[in-house]
Amino acid sequence: MNLNSLFVSAAAWAARILPGRVKKTLYASPTLARTIRAGLNRAVRAGFTETTIAGGDLKGYRLVLDLQSEKDYWLGTYEPELQDAIREFIRPGYVVYDLGAGIGYVSLLFARAVTSSGKVYSFEPLPANLERLKKHISLNGLEDRVKIEPYAVIDATRLVEFALGPSVAMGKVVGSTGREDQFYGERIFVEGIALDEYVFGQGNPEPDVIKIDIEGGESLALPGMRGMLMKQHPIIFLELHGAEAASRSWLALKEAGYKICWMKAGYPAVKSAGDLDWKAYLVALPEV
Repeated sequence: MNLNSLFVSAAAWAARILPGRVKKTLYASPTLARTIRAGLNRAVRAGFTETTIAGGDLKGYRLVLDLQSEKDYWLGTYEPELQDAIREFIRPGYVVYDLGAGIGYVSLLFARAVTSSGKVYSFEPLPANLERLKKHISLNGLEDRVKIEPYAVIDATRLVEFALGPSVAMGKVVGSTGREDQFYGERIFVEGIALDEYVFGQGNPEPDVIKIDIEGGESLALPGMRGMLMKQHPIIFLELHGAEAASRSWLALKEAGYKICWMKAGYPAVKSAGDLDWKAYLVALPEV
């Protein structure tokens, strides 16, 4: 076994063995995190490889990853606070809507948590992501538990213009707020849908939990699910992207009767919209 293989094996072993809090501490050091990433980049080959997830709650699952740019998926260190929240709030049998499913990592986390008695609806409009999302669901035999919906979730059901980011796997609905730090170039058209129409108009199951990570599109998506929020009060996992998105999201959730909490240990309440930074990870819990 050469040095590169030893380094990769050691990283995989650490991902399996080390507690989550220890891994968070390691990555909290910028110097150490850069050193680990640089070492792994030298040790693994470029391009997509079907691989077994080494750590985290998807340990043992199979994904097709570029281990140079997607090592957080492989090591199980991707969004640890979200993984903690899934463990805290998701129960077997739940219906979960994953808005901005991407390549499916979080959808698989949800599928694992809801077990065979639950259902995950993965909303993802980008063609490049959809291809990998389908592959990952198939690789892990979860076709009966995860349903792919190739839509951008917005305020009304219509064809919508979508701006692609620096990679074809990233983008946002034109007219949404946030992520002004990113360059958006090519534009495509995708189907958009409002969740009130999806649930009440089309007769799909009402969700127990909704995860929203749509690059500033939350300011468009929340008005399109107002009726469902007022009636069903699902738990919301929300990643905000920008001050305007934060302000609009705060007002929409407060109007619907939610307590807005930080996505971190203990889930303390956010005192005001002014406390939110340009990027924030939140859990919104019904107060009624």
